[in-house]
Amino acid sequence: MYLNNDEKESIEKQIKKLEEKSSAELVAVITDFSSSYNLLILVYSLVFTFLLSLISLYFNASTIIFFEIQLSTFAFFVLLFHNFKQQFLFLLPKKYKYKKASKKAKEEFINQGLYDTQTKLAIMFFVSIEEKYVEIITDKNVKEKIADSYWQEIINQFIKDVKNKEFAKGYETAIKNCSEILIENFPIKENDINELSNEVVEL
Repeated sequence: MYLNNDEKESIEKQIKKLEEKSSAELVAVITDFSSSYNLLILVYSLVFTFLLSLISLYFNASTIIFFEIQLSTFAFFVLLFHNFKQQFLFLLPKKYKYKKASKKAKEEFINQGLYDTQTKLAIMFFVSIEEKYVEIITDKNVKEKIADSYWQEIINQFIKDVKNKEFAKGYETAIKNCSEILIENFPIKENDINELSNEVVEL
């Protein structure tokens, strides 16, 4: 659990408060990792095993012992990287981690049904904790009036809060900061229907 019940309730209240004045549909999604990184763990384990194997060549070990050392070393690194995945991520390029997180965000926009609203006014606030990544994805009718570039300043502040592990603060600040422009461009309609749940989605 990344948010306690009070924090989730506070975020949900912020969403509800905004949606009482705007037809926009907000969804908050948070996950610890955007990928299992299993393939990369295997690759990095092989690389580290190979490097250590080069050192062991100087000890003139027999073929069987050399093979056993390789196997044990490989298994050690696989278990190490799996059990300390948070630390393993420090070995990966930021660009790669962000690419994985962005892919996950787009998948969740589909999985959570944000693409399928009648109004096409869905907005997803996606946080991937260990990648320290934030993405705000908007549906087409929101894009027509609010450019993606507008959200970047909100994202930049949000990322600071994520790095400080202040996830609830990040969500609440982001929602407050975009409230005025959403109410102005997409005011609530008399026959407005709440198509998406206000509950925080924890993956």
